[in-house]
Amino acid sequence: MKKLIAILFALLIPFAAIAENVTVKVGVVGENNEQWEQLIIPTLKEEGIHIELVKFSDYIVPNQALFDGEVDLNAFQHKNFLANWNETYGGDLIPIGDTLVAPLCMYSEKIKSLDELKEGDSIAIMSDPVNEARALRMLESEGLIKLREDTTELATVADIIENKLNLTFLEMEAALTASALHDPLIAAGFLNGTHAKDAGYINDNALLIEKYDPENKDMAGIVNMIAAKESRKDEPAFKRIVEIYHSEEMRALFEEVYKDVYIPAF
Repeated sequence: MKKLIAILFALLIPFAAIAENVTVKVGVVGENNEQWEQLIIPTLKEEGIHIELVKFSDYIVPNQALFDGEVDLNAFQHKNFLANWNETYGGDLIPIGDTLVAPLCMYSEKIKSLDELKEGDSIAIMSDPVNEARALRMLESEGLIKLREDTTELATVADIIENKLNLTFLEMEAALTASALHDPLIAAGFLNGTHAKDAGYINDNALLIEKYDPENKDMAGIVNMIAAKESRKDEPAFKRIVEIYHSEEMRALFEEVYKDVYIPAF
């Protein structure tokens, strides 16, 4: 009987932990957080889990904030970006649940198609090595540039060996590429889903859209996820957040609110 009581008590601990009021700070980037504000936050509030969104304006700070304990989770990046951050800064952050894919898009305020690009045009491109490589491979797929054969997922403009139109690439922090499109000297630029939606751009207006194939293992690294410190990955509240994110209700929200700007990855 004592052993049975002990087993039951052990099984109830996670549920008791969730039942008590707990606050989880989640680092996000940008203002488009409907999946949190419309579904996760109100659903979990009824269960005693209070989600506080901590909003950042760039991709530089949120991982350090998570590493330092200023937030409990973050949800803004894909797996390749996280892996590069861990390697660069000696971090111990890990994915605890896939969320979405945000295809990169190329937009312009000057031209309507890639065919209108001219000799020497300037292109705004994000400077972080992972997303820069994604943008360059999109241009390579269109035959505008060619990269060295031995390039990795961290390719940069230094790896370009052929440049059909002698395009000039202006590397900048991802949050700046949207405003750069209004510069009269910049013909086009790359934006990811978060910054594109914040700036009012939609996929229908894009010159070029990244093609995501869930069956292509080489693209697994561009799947976004919720990240946590490894030592906290099994916390019951965190698992419950992932469960809500992976629900059919969330899939319906993506279809209604994001319409291919974000693609569910669950």
